[in-house]
This record gives sequence, C-alpha cells and structure tokens, in this order.
Amino acid sequence: MNDKTPKLYLSRRNLTALLAKLDADAQGIETACTIIKHRNPAVAAYQQTMDTIAVIAVQDEEYYSAQERPAGEMHPREEVQLQTPSTGVAFAGPLL
Repeated sequence: MNDKTPKLYLSRRNLTALLAKLDADAQGIETACTIIKHRNPAVAAYQQTMDTIAVIAVQDEEYYSAQERPAGEMHPREEVQLQTPSTGVAFAGPLL
C-alpha cells in the first residue's frame, strides 16, 4: 500500500460495534449500522487520510444481491474462518 492510498483505521472495538449493529439489524432492531470516524490532528498515531467518513455495515445477503455477484474469495488464512465460504473469484492478492 503506497502513501497515496486513502487510509481508515478501525480498532477491534470499532469492528465489534459494527458487527453488533449487524446482529441488531438481523433481529429487527432499528440501527443505522454506521460509525462515523473523524480525523484527529491532535494525535499523530493512526491518522486516517480523510476529515470525516461514515463506515456502514451491510448484511451479506443485501450487499451481494445488490452487487449481483457472489462474495469473492479471501486470503486462505481468513477464508477458513468464514461460516459461509466464498463462491466468487479466487484470491489473487498479496498477503496483508
């Protein structure tokens, strides 16, 4: 990843919150499934490259049906962790 690639840093807490929002949505509880991240110039570590961004979680079924394609394969190390295996294009990227 080069320095010009936009960056957004999500902590485990951020990711867990998004997953909890997806679980709530699946149970019929109203949620925007969103967290808002703001750049904090007072802190040097983990600076995202945009001033503000909305990170929106979407249920797999909704996302892939709207994309009209199956989920793409992930790196094998993560793929084995998935409850629903990918059915799309094979992983061809670098190890991240």
